Amino acid sequence: MEFQQRVQARRMAVSLPLVMAGTFMGYTGLAHAQAVTDLDYIDPGIQEPTARHELYNDRDNGIRLSGGLSLYGYGATTRNVNFGSSSGIDGDNPTGKHPSWWELSATPTLRGEIDTGKSVVFAGVVGVGSMTRGSAYGDASGATPDHPEGARVDRAYIGWRSGTLLADSLGEDALTFSFGRQQFMFGEGFLVGDGYTDTGKYGGYWNGPSQGFKNTAIASIDSHGWHGDLFHLEQDQYVQGGPDEETSVNGVNAEYTFTDRAKVGGAWFRTYNSDIAGRDGMDVWNVRLKGKPLASVPGLALGGQYVSQKNRNADIDDDGWYVQATYTFQDAPWSPEIAYRHARFSENYDTLFYEFAGGWGNWFMGEITGEYMLFNTNMKIDMLRASVSPREDLETGIIGYRFRLDDPQAVGASDADFAKEINLYADWNISEQVTLSGVYAVAFPEDGARSRFGGNDNTSQLFELFATYTF
Repeated sequence: MEFQQRVQARRMAVSLPLVMAGTFMGYTGLAHAQAVTDLDYIDPGIQEPTARHELYNDRDNGIRLSGGLSLYGYGATTRNVNFGSSSGIDGDNPTGKHPSWWELSATPTLRGEIDTGKSVVFAGVVGVGSMTRGSAYGDASGATPDHPEGARVDRAYIGWRSGTLLADSLGEDALTFSFGRQQFMFGEGFLVGDGYTDTGKYGGYWNGPSQGFKNTAIASIDSHGWHGDLFHLEQDQYVQGGPDEETSVNGVNAEYTFTDRAKVGGAWFRTYNSDIAGRDGMDVWNVRLKGKPLASVPGLALGGQYVSQKNRNADIDDDGWYVQATYTFQDAPWSPEIAYRHARFSENYDTLFYEFAGGWGNWFMGEITGEYMLFNTNMKIDMLRASVSPREDLETGIIGYRFRLDDPQAVGASDADFAKEINLYADWNISEQVTLSGVYAVAFPEDGARSRFGGNDNTSQLFELFATYTF
């Protein structure tokens, strides 16, 4: 996969603090990060930004205005990036051998609502500002060189919710229509979840505060266990030294929740008018299922997704999928949890608009290999994760990965075994406004990585700290 296509796949990591502030670390008294097998992991549909402070409230006319500000700070130091090579996996982007860098990002938010009595008109605006300092190459992928800083409007949207208008038939807030620049997600962000990657002059590659698609039109329904979306999305991605790359999408998503035991969903969409050849005219199908199959074993949850991508004009017939089992020891001290996932992505699989979606390992598997070398293409990945919560505001854990190439010859590697990696992490919910996360990661090259990086076989290491403040 070419470098610019890879950075388009790069996560919008700002979802981590947002989910930490909501469901991930949760102010519901749960310190455990939710697993993608949990039924209420992330609600599908438009993702409205957080605005904590009421700025204006005219109760007589139903007019409400709220605002907020989120700040994100990130710092990383590395050893032997790309196993000691001085450029990325394609040899097309300089990184330096031991880069260290830091990023600062801010997202001011303004939200408004007009309650008409039976329905609600809503709107919002989110700005983004970021800067990257430290290494001359920026981050360890080399995507933000020369100490960039920039600001942009990430989201600006307007919409309508049915409120109590259809409460007797479809339910409260059953229908939603929205337009403009906004974030849209379904299927835990495995396929569609973000609309912009912060690279080049905008800085903040790891923080990734931008999330909105350039232009959207979305109709959603939530009624009696059903959720559905009809959507039009347009992505406009900045490309350093060249014209922006645009992709348009039309599609439909639907899912059904069976009480508290299972959820099944599916989606179809077509990407068109794309400046990326493989995406111009591609049909994408997605099916997914998760739940708790055994009432006698309430701690066990299973889930998985499958994606098929076909484009006759570009000779593309690829797929990607994963299956995961999660077990939570509900009555044990510290609430230990273990999870195993197997994922596979064929040679030309396109991650499209996938989202970090909260929780280490989703969907960038490996803070070294998954972040800066391989991006869920031409890969077979085994992940084993174990975590505990010694306090309600603290979670710590370990994640192990095994990376193998689906087709080694396609990337000029001599062997399918690429690398193994271990991540140690801790997430601390210091207060309702402040979070702090730390990760130490180490990756060990195998024959596939050694041949791909010209014989370099040093162990890669990374230490990173990530802090958020939500005002």
